[in-house]
Amino acid sequence: MDQLNLSPMQQHELTMRQMVQQIHLGKLNMDQAAVQFEVNRKTVRHWVDKVEKETQTNQETVSELPNLPPGRKKTAALGSPSQSEDQHELRAKVHALEQELEEAKFKALYYSTIVKVAEQELGVDIEKKSATKPSDSC
Repeated sequence: MDQLNLSPMQQHELTMRQMVQQIHLGKLNMDQAAVQFEVNRKTVRHWVDKVEKETQTNQETVSELPNLPPGRKKTAALGSPSQSEDQHELRAKVHALEQELEEAKFKALYYSTIVKVAEQELGVDIEKKSATKPSDSC
């Protein structure tokens, strides 16, 4: 595809997110990203920190939702050692799922940005439209 006509700010944002995605997926380390994207290591670190801060802010918003009722938390804390091990395993699973969710949210943001840029800058209709049109039924 030909190079998109992006504003400098949009190009910067897209480049930042592409770089951070490749770092998080383990395809690049900090030094490799700096070379590939022609920036210094400090800039790479800044971009990674910025995206991670956005993700953390999103997670904090989700974590404000109520968890277990207070009575349930107390009974779970009074369990036997095997229950403690089970809780540890469950926490590890929750942590792994939270990381997968973070990656999925990042990908969703990345793809929605690409779609938005293509629609706004190029006038390309990408998102699926409804099969029925309200004006046809009149």
